[in-house]
This record gives sequence, C-alpha cells and structure tokens, in this order.
Amino acid sequence: MARAVLTPGQVLGIMGFNADSLAMVNAAHELGLKVYAYVDTPQPELTRQADFTIVGNYRAKEKLKTFGEACDVVIYTTPNIDAIVFHYLSQLTQVPQGIDGLEIMQDRLMERAFFDQLNVNSAPYVTVISLEDIYQSIDSIGYPAVLKPIQRGMGAETMLIRKESDIARAANFMVAGTYLLESWIDHAHEYLLTVAAQGDQVVTYPVAGVEYTPDRQLLGVKAPLNVAQDLAGEMARIAQAAVKQLGYQGILTVEFYENASGSLYVKGLAPGLLTAGNVYETAASVSLAAQQVRLAAGLPAHVVTPAQSTLMMVVRGDQLAAVQRQLPLKDYWSYRFFNLNQPQAEQIVGLTWLSGTDLSLRELTEKMEATAIWDPTPMAEPE
Repeated sequence: MARAVLTPGQVLGIMGFNADSLAMVNAAHELGLKVYAYVDTPQPELTRQADFTIVGNYRAKEKLKTFGEACDVVIYTTPNIDAIVFHYLSQLTQVPQGIDGLEIMQDRLMERAFFDQLNVNSAPYVTVISLEDIYQSIDSIGYPAVLKPIQRGMGAETMLIRKESDIARAANFMVAGTYLLESWIDHAHEYLLTVAAQGDQVVTYPVAGVEYTPDRQLLGVKAPLNVAQDLAGEMARIAQAAVKQLGYQGILTVEFYENASGSLYVKGLAPGLLTAGNVYETAASVSLAAQQVRLAAGLPAHVVTPAQSTLMMVVRGDQLAAVQRQLPLKDYWSYRFFNLNQPQAEQIVGLTWLSGTDLSLRELTEKMEATAIWDPTPMAEPE
C-alpha cells in the first residue's frame, strides 16, 4: 500500500549528520517541508538551516520521543546509528527506509547470511572467538586474511593477517565477542551500484568506480563508468534483489569487488547515503540527496539518466590549501567545502568534482594527477 505523500508544512525528520545532510535540508525546503534534525554532536550549520534541531545521545528516550512525535516521517542519513533507535521511533512515526537493512549491515554475520539468500559470491569466512580459533582456521581461509568484529563500529574495524606471525598480534585487536575471519579477495576493481526504491519501483544509478589510498581511505569516485554489459546487469540484478528482499524504501548502495578473471563479489550493503555517492551531483541527472528526500516524501523515484563524466575527489585537511589554489584556475572543477574549525590532516574537509561533457574519465584522471594534490595509488589494504 502506497504511503501518503507529504505536503508543504509537514515535517521530515533527519537522523544523523554527514556530507549530504545540508543538501537534504535544502531539497526538503524546496518541497515546502519543514525539517527537524537530530544529531549527537552540535552541528552549527545544520542548526541554522533546519527548522528545529535536537542535540543528544541517540538513545536518549525522552528526546527521541519528542523528535518522533513531532515528525511525519523520519529518515537516517548514514547506517551508523544503532537499529534499536529506529525500532523505537517506528512506534511514534513512519520510518520508510525500514530497519531490516540497518540490522543486516550492522551485523556482519547477518549480512553474510543475507548474501547467501541472494545467491551471490562473497569472501569465504569462518567465525572465531580466540587466537586458537584463528590458528585452527587459517589454513582453510588462506593468507592474506581479514579479521573483523561481527558488530560494525566495535573498536578497530579490521586487521589484515598476511602471514602466520601476524596472528599473535590479533590478541591486542580482539576484545570480547565473535569475529569473522575471511579471505582477502585480490581484486582489480571496486564498484558501487546505487538504486532508489519506492514500492515496486526501482531506479538504477550509473555504475561508479571507487579508489582508495593504500591505508583504505576514500580517495576518489568515477562515474558513469563503462563496464561490460553482463557485469552491469549482474550488479543491477543483485541490487534489485536486495531491495525486494528487504522491502527497502530509499537509497541503497551495494559495494562490489571484481577480480582479475572478471568474477564479481559482493563486498557489502549500505542503506542511506555514502560520501562516495556524491559523485552523482554531476554524474547523474538527480543527486542522491534530492532523490532520498523525494522518496521520504512519498513521491516516486525520479528518472535517472547519466550526465557528465565525473571524477569526484575527497579533500582532506592537508590538501585544502592546494585545492584552494586551484579555485581561480580550473573552469571544469566544482567544490563543496565544510565549515570545520581547525580540521585534522586526515579529516574530510570538502569534495571536488572534475566534470565535463567533452572530457572522458581518462582525461579527467590525467588532469587530476597533473595537479599532484592526490596520490592516485589504487587500493591495497582491506576495509
């Protein structure tokens, strides 16, 4: 059954804050909606733009009650807020994205079981709770292997085990709980396939390619990416099957590996908006932020068509000055800078889009590399 469409004056609630939050506030205001925001740390710019803001712990029940009762619909911007928060909010208001996707993404074992249901390739794994388990299991997994806590967000995210002598170091990595020990997929490429879902309607965005620094920080994203038709079709099939299985409404991204032989592996699911998804600001006819607000408001997903060839680069604190020197020089660059006070060297302080209808992705990459601002070394370590 279709949800009622939000009308001007009604309230869209946004939980959490990321690079897309302000864009969603603006998109909601363009539809005549009021925006109430809930964040766990002060965000002055968001407070200035939103109609009402609550700052508090995401588990503060009284604040959540006030927020939920005031909103006609609540969405989350990132998958990093505990699903239990939305179980509570769903008793007070509509949460159209649902909760299943969050629960699966936040629990790696549930995520793997979900991949099995979809009948897709993913890295072989075993569950371990001790060093002894790792020593006993490593022969079946092989080197290199990746050790990850079952619950995302619990301490350090991953540890790479390249050889037997690395296993002893896992004693300092593992705390109480269950971990996944999985094979490291040696891959040639990483892709994102993003879909916008509303009821039975699923709209697919162009395939994007992702690159990371050797220590697995996001470096840049390219789109629309020209990949083999059968590969693109398989990615779309998997994303659509995931949406259908979850009953998900909103923006969902599936992350993929492709190995040297062309085999496709599912890396993970991401409900909500990723920083990498900002590539579609110029690479597609509709941004993810605007699309997410449409879906939350009960409108059908807007048709998406490829737009300009786009290379989006992440700007970190130690790159800011160099990027700013390019402002008067580059007529095919566009920017979004975040108002941060004394940012750290590795902190994301902005995004830069290199785009053009008459420039190929190869040409854009060459022009980016010529500035020497970003290290184009491709990914080498697991996330």
